[in-house]
Amino acid sequence: MKTLITLFKIVHKYILYLLTRLSRNLYWLLRLSQSSIGKNVSINFPVIIEGYGKLIIGNSVLIKKRASFGISKGGKVIINNNSRIYENVNIHAGKDVTIAIGEQCSILKESTLRNGNNVTLENYSSISSYCNIFPREPGFDGCFILGEKSNVGDYTTIDTSSDVIIGKEVAIGPSSIIYTHDHDYKSNTFAAWKGGVKLGKVIIEDGSWVGARVTILPGVTIGKRAIVAAGSIVTRDVTPGDIVGGVPARSLLKNKL
Repeated sequence: MKTLITLFKIVHKYILYLLTRLSRNLYWLLRLSQSSIGKNVSINFPVIIEGYGKLIIGNSVLIKKRASFGISKGGKVIINNNSRIYENVNIHAGKDVTIAIGEQCSILKESTLRNGNNVTLENYSSISSYCNIFPREPGFDGCFILGEKSNVGDYTTIDTSSDVIIGKEVAIGPSSIIYTHDHDYKSNTFAAWKGGVKLGKVIIEDGSWVGARVTILPGVTIGKRAIVAAGSIVTRDVTPGDIVGGVPARSLLKNKL
């Protein structure tokens, strides 16, 4: 008898779980029906759509299963023609924010793109798998721009507490880190990481190549066609055409542009 009662409780909980899951899936389908959808769009269900903003999908777009869109009131996520959003990608636009994904762009599986300021992925740009692009300091939101034909490598972390502007045909190697904020750690009255926030935007100009496992600190500009060797920590500006490496990164060879 005790076993039957326990079984009944488990079955009851499972039925409630199934009903809850069904209701969420129906809600996501309703939100999808309220979206603007182009021709020849391929969607692998389920696709998660939360919030009161607008999802706009262009022609011949592919969205794979469990891609998640959180779009706050007044926000928009625009996916232009022939772009690809892969499994378990999480895209979230804050209030009155537009995330615009250009034509023939791709965001590969398990990546997160979340911001409270406008985001632009220009045509033919791509974000690889397991990337995390969002503000790492609550209450601060910079813009994020990924230029035409640029790529962010797997497992890369980009902090958008301040602006991150990446130019055209830029390659960022896997497992790199870009930070746009720091803390005032000089006072002894609080933990070092709880000091006042200090912001510094990061700019990576056209044609630059950032190697694997590079760390770029706040306020750095990397000039056109510069190269940063793998494993480097960049603490200051890199002039156009320069090749830098090391910890901290220093000039190794200057190319004439």
